[in-house]
Amino acid sequence: MNIKDYFSFTRGEKRGTAVLLIIIILLIIANFSVDLLKTSTQTDFSEFETEINAFEKEIKANKNSNQKTEIEIDLFEFNPNTISDEKWKRLGFKDWQIKTINNYKAKGGNWKTKNDVAKIYGLEDSHFEQLKPFILLPDNFEKGKKQPFKKEKQQRINYFNFNPNTISKDEWKQLGFKDWQIKTIFNYKSKGGSWKSKADVKKIYGLSETDYLKLEPYILLPKKTEKKEYPKTKKDYTVKVDINTANAKELTNLKGIFSEKYAAIIIKHRDKLGGFTSKEQLKEVWNMTPETYNGLINQVVLGKYEPKQININNSSAQQLQTHPYIDWKTANAIYKYRKANGNYKKIEEVKKIHLISKKTYLKIAPYLTIK
Repeated sequence: MNIKDYFSFTRGEKRGTAVLLIIIILLIIANFSVDLLKTSTQTDFSEFETEINAFEKEIKANKNSNQKTEIEIDLFEFNPNTISDEKWKRLGFKDWQIKTINNYKAKGGNWKTKNDVAKIYGLEDSHFEQLKPFILLPDNFEKGKKQPFKKEKQQRINYFNFNPNTISKDEWKQLGFKDWQIKTIFNYKSKGGSWKSKADVKKIYGLSETDYLKLEPYILLPKKTEKKEYPKTKKDYTVKVDINTANAKELTNLKGIFSEKYAAIIIKHRDKLGGFTSKEQLKEVWNMTPETYNGLINQVVLGKYEPKQININNSSAQQLQTHPYIDWKTANAIYKYRKANGNYKKIEEVKKIHLISKKTYLKIAPYLTIK
């Protein structure tokens, strides 16, 4: 092959090359034309600058107003654990902050150091720095060491004979109780709480041993709740009990069955089964320990009693499943076998169902009928 053949073109290839060159030239011209058509415009930022200046003035005005507010705060020495809502307000706290503070105190919260107060939700650093010199708490809390707390002026206490279940909020106040303590007391009462003895009053949250001893002579309640003594009678654990007919009270004659509540659990299981067919079924009762079972088994008797039975010739799978010994698979198998083979002639035919083991059959057979 001649080397010239590599540089020779057909007529079609020549036309294609020419068209491609024309397109490239047009694109180059168009690129330069775009730059020529552009117009230079200068953006006017004056309006934006005016808005920025106005915004800065507004920030300065807010700072000035905040400074004025800080000056107007009524500062005085206080213990945050004992002051009233009104005093919090005087110190510059908002209503929603005071509500948060009272919720915290109602749940047993308190402040041990000045820095603890800084953690109050919504309290700004500048506000805290104003309050800090007036807080009657130590700067730091040292474990195992009692801190020298400054005390606020105590209100005058007026002692009088009282029943804590009946006195008013004002009367609690006269006895030296703080607002937050009184609020806790009335929350307790609103939920049905009451005091039956002087010792109960001692448990009021925030009441110190010293304050309680001052109150004790005036409390119109007995020192301790007197426990009612019931005559102790020895039970005769030789008495026989028919577990199919006995009521809750009669079942408490069994050794180890001390309450009618637990006896009711035995009866509930008996009703679900349709009656006991063997003493060993008592082992299935909730919380029946081997020790309790062995202790009462000699007292248990099974009198003449026909257990409640389910007719397997007219019951649906759902009805069969209601028995504690029959789960859904077993119930469905009994039902489907009847549908496929017709009514059962004998209860023993249930044993032909491959899902039902010998053990299961022996448990459920006394509770099945074909009548």
